[in-house]
Amino acid sequence: MKSHPILRLIFSLSVLVSLANFALSEEVVQRWRTQEKWSAPEAHQAAAADNNFFYAISSRQIAKYDRHTGERVAISSGPAEHLNSGILWNGQLLCAHSNYPMKPEVSRIVSCDIETMELKTFHEFHESEGSLTWVLRHDDHWWCQFAYYGPENGKSYLAKFDDQWNEVQRWSYPDSVIQQLGNYSLSGGIWHDGEILASGHDDPVLFRFAVDPNSKLLTFRGIEATPFSGQGFASDPATGGLIGIHRRNKEVLLTGPLETGVRMTVMTYNIHHAEGTDGILNPTRIAKIIRATNADLVALQEVDRRTTRVDGRDLLNEIATETKLHSAFGKSIEFAGGEYGNAILSRWPIQKNETILLPRLNNGEQRSMLVADIAIRETENTLTFVSTHLDHRADDSERFLSVEQINSQFEKEGEHPILLAGDFNDTASSRSVKALLKSWRMTNTEVFPSIPSRNPVRQIDFIFVSPPTSWESLSTRVLDEPNASDHLPVVSTVEVFDSP
Repeated sequence: MKSHPILRLIFSLSVLVSLANFALSEEVVQRWRTQEKWSAPEAHQAAAADNNFFYAISSRQIAKYDRHTGERVAISSGPAEHLNSGILWNGQLLCAHSNYPMKPEVSRIVSCDIETMELKTFHEFHESEGSLTWVLRHDDHWWCQFAYYGPENGKSYLAKFDDQWNEVQRWSYPDSVIQQLGNYSLSGGIWHDGEILASGHDDPVLFRFAVDPNSKLLTFRGIEATPFSGQGFASDPATGGLIGIHRRNKEVLLTGPLETGVRMTVMTYNIHHAEGTDGILNPTRIAKIIRATNADLVALQEVDRRTTRVDGRDLLNEIATETKLHSAFGKSIEFAGGEYGNAILSRWPIQKNETILLPRLNNGEQRSMLVADIAIRETENTLTFVSTHLDHRADDSERFLSVEQINSQFEKEGEHPILLAGDFNDTASSRSVKALLKSWRMTNTEVFPSIPSRNPVRQIDFIFVSPPTSWESLSTRVLDEPNASDHLPVVSTVEVFDSP
């Protein structure tokens, strides 16, 4: 399923940024997706990489990490005040450096020997017009961006130098771009496909510029959405992608170009056998909530089938009929003259499904997961969708064993895309959910409380994806539906791709 590039750009942004103010170019817009990410406390200013290591750059230090294990192997030594973007060149990591926010501006290029990690001055600009934020080597010249801030940020410029550091030419930035930067300037930049890609300070976008030697103004060519939260980034020689940072999450992100994918809306909802907090049994109310989201895949928990407490009704059949979705039921236990368990609704055909029982300790309620193979019409491929509901008791022993079984069950799937959704009866900080995160990625990074449905205080309902490189999480929300169940439904928009 191929969506219009500008629409895909708009819907891809996973942080609060309004593209309505951006002067979108008529050029084809390309978007980048996360292929891998690593935790790095130093991921504050920028990142760079070679074939074996990546480098997280903070204001005063550079940390070297093994890109295969994610382990930090070295940290720089030597003085630095305000490091910015870095590039690998001739066995050195060259970083822009300034005395920002001090006046007058003094800028230099700092070299980090990637073997000894010693910082030294590579070139001194002394007093400079603006603060140096990035440096590039291209076409046998040095290209340097000098930033101004506040009401003067329109004076920011890109300068070209020869090998003797004589300025050859400089270019200003179009007002239409400067207006999008607030009080900041361009924080990072690279040469890419014959153009300059430049990042701002906070927003997850890259600005594309053509460099015309016959003009003093860079030509704005368009905007590309990126997972980076602004700041410095670099080309990755190992993959041909980009490497940058998510400053708030203290992560280094490796991204690759996004070509095609299938976008879907996924919901997980513990429906409390369709009995609301008002005491009314009303599966139609549940169906209306699902329909309103246009959900493609729904994981349901606490689903009754012909039990006495629902007057012998088949709740799943009623909800599936009203939503016009394919359905599958997975029995966890026999209960009250009928069955009780998990269910799945799907806009696409369900090729097959099975119920897998989870570990049961100390006479607890038998728990299970319903596993379904879904045929995605747009790609003729399949994905696996799992609905589950874990033990609720204070002792987390059974939940932890269940998570271990879930991880073991799917670890052999390789690059096959899987969605895991349900009521995990634990929070994101619990050891059970942390164990899941070793194999899965949660679709939300912020907490969205889902229980109790009136004045919720905890999130225990989650959606996970695997493998992380096959998915992009675009947005997550909880629906304000306090009456239909004792849980709130959690809804995520995700996109699944072919393996990179």
